Amino acid sequence: MTLRKLGVGLIGIGILGIVFSLLADFLPGARAGIQSTQILGIEISILILLIGIWATLAADGKLDAGQRLRAFMDQVIHLPVIAWVLIGFLITYILFFVWPMFLNSDLRMNYFNRYIPDRFPIGNDLIVIIELAKGWFNANESPFTIGFYPPFTYAFFAPLLLVDDYPTLFKFFTLFSVFSYCLLTFVLPVKMVDKKNIPLVLLFFITGLASYGFQFELERGQYNVFTFLLCLWSIYIFHYHPKYRLFAYLLFSLSVQLKIYPAIFIVMLIDDWRDWKSILRRFVGLALFNALLLFIMGYRVFWDFLQMIMTQMSTPGWTWNGNHSINAFVFNLTKDGYGITGQHTLAVLRQNSGLIETSLFLIFCILFLSAILISYRRNRAGMDPYLLAACMIGALIIPISNDYTLSILTAPVALVLCSVPDPKNIFSKLTSSALVLGITLAYASVLIPFKYKPYYLNNAFPPLFLILIFVTILNWIRYKTCEAPAPEPA
Repeated sequence: MTLRKLGVGLIGIGILGIVFSLLADFLPGARAGIQSTQILGIEISILILLIGIWATLAADGKLDAGQRLRAFMDQVIHLPVIAWVLIGFLITYILFFVWPMFLNSDLRMNYFNRYIPDRFPIGNDLIVIIELAKGWFNANESPFTIGFYPPFTYAFFAPLLLVDDYPTLFKFFTLFSVFSYCLLTFVLPVKMVDKKNIPLVLLFFITGLASYGFQFELERGQYNVFTFLLCLWSIYIFHYHPKYRLFAYLLFSLSVQLKIYPAIFIVMLIDDWRDWKSILRRFVGLALFNALLLFIMGYRVFWDFLQMIMTQMSTPGWTWNGNHSINAFVFNLTKDGYGITGQHTLAVLRQNSGLIETSLFLIFCILFLSAILISYRRNRAGMDPYLLAACMIGALIIPISNDYTLSILTAPVALVLCSVPDPKNIFSKLTSSALVLGITLAYASVLIPFKYKPYYLNNAFPPLFLILIFVTILNWIRYKTCEAPAPEPA
């Protein structure tokens, strides 16, 4: 059997699975409307369909299962020492850190001191999504009474309703998040950097596993790591496997439909900045496809979602210090000045809170546009880690962004530091080294729970903003002193 024939067969099975799942309503005793089981069948069938499409695109002759198995076993046998060390570390990490801390029988996060504002039972955000999905599928209740994620989210997670035992579900979800984190912060970055930089990626990966942001992510039952994994995966496929760009577009769209903020990473889906026609077609196509997906639960639910988003924009909540958005930072700055300003200065800050917030946003826009400008002027093949980092900071500081989103910062920062320029003159070299130190200090500071830092350092916005500034300067040094001008189009 050839790989192409196998792919065609899988495509057929996937299509039949989708059709059968959609027509299940007509079976005797079936409940009206799309149910969780049907969505699970559709999702599995789509996965089979996509694997079939991949198999047809990758077809290169006969499918010799024995040969491929032997090749796989040979790869496993010849894994480097660092791979086995990493596997041993992960097993211990799950057994003696993740399991007793998050997956214990108390359904509560156990730790040395209450440095995370945990809730009982553990996995509050996962419980909310499940309850909102249950209300929609069982009682046709709109999830946007309190929910604000895109409608696709509740349809995507509907198969979780089939698991009645919540502790079992949370254990599965937590282990899946850990697996996603490994792919996001180690496997994908290793594929994008030189071999000499793998130890640096490994350092970021290991320190990030026990970081405050990732612990918060697991405690809440959040899925930012999985969402950004889909986004970064799409960027990787787009730049390094252009033959499979259809999958890149699907993964990117899925990430946007799960959390809105990955939309800012659309600028990463550009391979030739001078080919404006292709860029425009790509962006318009993605925009239309994602706009249509917003109607996946019907027009009424879309309208409820739109109203909830408008409410969030006009009266954003979560202004505690664990929210590192621009809005929350300015709110807390003007509330008490973080204990480092006098009453007169505090009064001036309060009078100009709107101006401060607007100014910070405009500074971000200037820095973000400078990253786009440099990427345009360079016009090099491959992913630009500096533009990726600028997108990441924007995703973290513009919308409401609680500290569990800090868990997705690791990979972009690691990729930037793996591509630090090597300028020739001594001044630029010293400046570059100082910027690397600044980025590292700022990044390392957000790994620590805010309750273990001085009150004036509680909010993660300042170090995130400093990372953006330092990365921008480092990017200009790379462009001005370490690269030849980009070739002009013929």
